[in-house]
Amino acid sequence: MEQIPEDLKGLLGKPELQLGIGDLSHVTGVSQSQLRYWESKKYIQSIKTSESKNRKYSLKILGEVCLIKDYLDEGFTLPAAVKKAEKRKEVMSFMRKVIIDRFDSLTQVDGKPAINLGPVEGQNSKNIFAVLIDQEIILRLLPAK
Repeated sequence: MEQIPEDLKGLLGKPELQLGIGDLSHVTGVSQSQLRYWESKKYIQSIKTSESKNRKYSLKILGEVCLIKDYLDEGFTLPAAVKKAEKRKEVMSFMRKVIIDRFDSLTQVDGKPAINLGPVEGQNSKNIFAVLIDQEIILRLLPAK
């Protein structure tokens, strides 16, 4: 079994990538003036550093800007788009937590790629495995190895 490296878990939880406002604007298609406005309304926030007065944005904010823009493109108002993005962020945060907390190892089950998701509560002798079979994820409860 292959264990997930701790630094990879860290990347999933705390991405370090930072973009300047010009790069964020270019990547998302949202103008710099719009980004400044969104920040003034506290819809997004930049990273404050003592080294520079320039705005820097995290990978998380990049995702938020993309979500908000997608909802705006669908015809939602800015406040409605921000609310919808907040709901989506809650779901994504939960999914990230599940992946970080439950991912035990990469392995194989019956020769197929699998992820060991660890023990079942109250049944420490059995683990849940997510097995990829014909492009479908099948969950199996198997003895812990």
